[in-house]
Amino acid sequence: MPLSNVQTIDTRYGTYNSHAFSNGNCLPLTGYPFGMNYFAPQSTDQNGSWWFNPYEPIYQGIRLTHQPSPWLGDFSQLLITPVTGALSNNSLYHRQSSYDMENSLFRPDLLKIISHRYQLTTHLVPSLYGAALQVTSHRKEKISLVFHAPEGATYQKISDDTLEIQLDNATETQAENFCMSIHIQFDQSILQVSQLKENNSLPISDSICGDDLHLRLDFAKENLEARMATSFISAKQAHINLSRQGNFSEIAEKAHNEWNRLLQRIKIVDTKPSKEKDLFYHCLYRCLLFPQTFYEVDEMGKEWHFDTHSQSVKPGKFFTNNGYWDTFRTTMPLLSLLYPEYVEDFLEGILQHYRNTGFLPKWLSPDERGIMPGTLVDGVIADAASKKIAPHLLPELLKAMLATSQTEDPTGRYGRHGSEDYRTLGYLPYNYRESVSHSLDYAYSDWAIGQVAGMLGQTDLAATYQKYSLSYAKLFDPATRLMRAKEQRGKNRSEAFNPYSWGRDYAECSAIQASLSVFHDIDGLVELMGGREHFTDYLTKLCNEKPIFKTEHYGYEIHEMSEMVHQPFGQLAISNQPSFHIPYLFHWSNKPEYASFLLKQLRLEAFDTGFHAFPGDEDNGSLSAWYIFSCLGFYPVCPGKPVYQLGIPQFDAIKLRLPKDKTVTISCKNNREHYYFVHSATLDGKNIAELTHADFIQASHLEFSLGLLPK
Repeated sequence: MPLSNVQTIDTRYGTYNSHAFSNGNCLPLTGYPFGMNYFAPQSTDQNGSWWFNPYEPIYQGIRLTHQPSPWLGDFSQLLITPVTGALSNNSLYHRQSSYDMENSLFRPDLLKIISHRYQLTTHLVPSLYGAALQVTSHRKEKISLVFHAPEGATYQKISDDTLEIQLDNATETQAENFCMSIHIQFDQSILQVSQLKENNSLPISDSICGDDLHLRLDFAKENLEARMATSFISAKQAHINLSRQGNFSEIAEKAHNEWNRLLQRIKIVDTKPSKEKDLFYHCLYRCLLFPQTFYEVDEMGKEWHFDTHSQSVKPGKFFTNNGYWDTFRTTMPLLSLLYPEYVEDFLEGILQHYRNTGFLPKWLSPDERGIMPGTLVDGVIADAASKKIAPHLLPELLKAMLATSQTEDPTGRYGRHGSEDYRTLGYLPYNYRESVSHSLDYAYSDWAIGQVAGMLGQTDLAATYQKYSLSYAKLFDPATRLMRAKEQRGKNRSEAFNPYSWGRDYAECSAIQASLSVFHDIDGLVELMGGREHFTDYLTKLCNEKPIFKTEHYGYEIHEMSEMVHQPFGQLAISNQPSFHIPYLFHWSNKPEYASFLLKQLRLEAFDTGFHAFPGDEDNGSLSAWYIFSCLGFYPVCPGKPVYQLGIPQFDAIKLRLPKDKTVTISCKNNREHYYFVHSATLDGKNIAELTHADFIQASHLEFSLGLLPK
């Protein structure tokens, strides 16, 4: 019997990483799609956010985690370690165990860990708000569980078989009273609750609180089952969430079926196993992890969430752990195509953030972190609007877009940095960090606002913001044909300009890549750069150049620099978001055939199966969605324009199950390994040079034909 999609996914792809170099910076997350919590084995507590190593068969326990990226850190984390027998010390090192890497399972819907030291097998299956555990002792020894939270925690035994936990740890949040409640019910009575101290164990009463506690629960049997549910609202709500979960088997079946339901929106027709097929479905799994659910449903069926801004519980949907600088380019457009019903929910959450704070979100974890340039959630809204998703939300979303673009937050946390200076000058002067990247992103956001205004019939407003969106040209330097920072009076920096210098005026790139970040007006950018011939030369040189860089503005070599050098693609730097669209820009050049040639090479050389899967950070599904679009054969260069630029498909045939039971087949003739050039593309038999969203979702068949050389 063939395996279902979810059974073929190894969540460890892209998990071999360090502070200095990223192969994805992923964690092997088991959880429910877009769930509130994820779970993964913890290898070590000594490497900060890099706490899992796929090459080390050591684990300290299963970690309940909310870490979207090592650069953001974790919050509301809890380590659960099944043990047997006496422990000599309370440290994680003294209770860690080797595990059977070959027979353990790392799947989206199931985590199975076989401990050598304790001879235990632990199964974990996830639910939307929690999980269920089964622990079995092969030596027939009594099982214990040890809980550890690195910061404040309160544990209370509320009945013979139930433990209530309150976690107070978070990397950063505005709410002083931010906490997560956990309700855990066991299938047997708790014999004893004790606090682990150095060289001994102290029995405690029914409740204990403090920092860095190690709490042990002892049980009478050699088999243990536990169900847990979490809440960011209250202990009572955690109990409500638990009451709706069912037993272990029911939780396992629901998680398994939900993953397969979503993964099967795309079906690769080829039944032969392949590395590319495995990576494709792994990437689709990655796209279904973030954002995470941050709202809950009460006894009456009403939705509530904890608002960190007001430090109170408020009605409405909310989602967290999402960086829109990362996801507006690829992840959200892919979800808008395949999972528009979820995008409608996400838009409600985005709108709720505006209602709570007066601003649209930029990077949430768990609340606004105020990092990365721009307010690129505008692109998410414009893209969804262009695909007619949640039109009833558009009037208020436009109001939120306008408020975010026009209001300057004195704390610098929310909205646009320097919005008044930007609107006055048409660009952000260089006394602001990453001023060029901010300015280009603001111009795109202005275009997105204009698009939404136009869809709502507000033509004057649309025209105003369309005009604003062209201000990116003020940063263009004709002498270097690059985007350069300016001061208030319009002059460039006086010191010598080096286009290979990363940072300062540019976010995680240099002028080489950043100058191409004009998604909404590529025709205008081509004209600024001297026309198609000069634009062709620029793109060709970018790919053929050595991957050199200058570090002086960062002061050290950031991992994105290292990753660009590691991949043999010149200055392309596909490892990071500012470069995602660059291969498709050849469609605006005199060499459009270079796009398919470059894309196929990138798929072949920059991506792989296994622990080194990705050429850089796999942020919130963004790099995974790039790979999926690359395999499908089309890509949204400008989210908000319901148009896709053509690429080159990976598979002979693939079926997309779109909403309303619509199926579109993408096929590829002459799909040979050494054929890099697209000779033709047809949609239901009609030749096309680009693909509109409206035509695609109404069509039945998109067909490509490849050749050995350009036609």
